[in-house]
Parts: sequence; structure tokens; C-alpha cells
Amino acid sequence: NSRNVLPGTVVFTVDIRSPDQAKLDGMRARIEKEAPKICEALGVKCSVEAVGHFDPITFDPTLVGRVRTAAEKLGYSHMNIISGAGHDACWAAKVAPATMVMCPCVGGLSHNEAEEISKEWAAAGADVLFHAVVETAGIVE
Repeated sequence: NSRNVLPGTVVFTVDIRSPDQAKLDGMRARIEKEAPKICEALGVKCSVEAVGHFDPITFDPTLVGRVRTAAEKLGYSHMNIISGAGHDACWAAKVAPATMVMCPCVGGLSHNEAEEISKEWAAAGADVLFHAVVETAGIVE
């Protein structure tokens, strides 16, 4: 990690995400095709290895709708996002209806040891989750 030392080996990752399997397959194919060409032009070698691959998951539309409705009723802003990460809900969705409630992070920094969330954002997320669960349980209409 010194700017005046040439390393013998460099290892890095390319994280590609999409809800569309065909796009993921196309991006992977392009990386596998183009990386060797770039390396050849630079006079270096490379290898490409798929690590931590997850097929796209579509969450249960009914549950997603209930989360959205809860956020709207409570007056919270919301948006659909594509996570692509290996959250537990992605694995649970393989055997049961699932969805996720994501909360904003300070500065947009997520999945990092410096990640931070305000108490207000955490409370809002828990409030949305609570209302979506109550509606799903049929406790209220």
C-alpha cells in the first residue's frame, strides 16, 4: 500500500447488480471478454472468478405494497430500491413471502463499519414495519 512500490499481485472486486438476470449475465460476459484484452494491452495477466453470486430476488408484491402503504399513511417519504445484497430476507423469500424495510444512512454510507443511522430514521423504519405487520396479520383493516 505504498505509492512507490509495484505490487506483484492486485486483487479487486467488481460488484454488478441488477434485478434482471439477462443484464447480469450480459455484464458478466462482457467483463470476462474485455478484462483479458485490457490486461494484454497493459502487459499483465488476469483471471476472473465469480464470488458471492446471488440471482435476483423479487419480493412479494402484496408485502411490498403494505410497506409502501404504511409509509404513505405515516407521511414518510419512500422509494423502491434494488439491494442485491445477500440479506436474510432474500433467502427467506425462497420459501415464504418476504420484503424489506430499508432506512436511510447518514451520508448514504451503507454496509460499512462507519454506517450510521439517526434515531428518527430508525423509529420511522420500525413504525413502518409495525404497521405493515399489523395489516398483514389482519389485526386492523
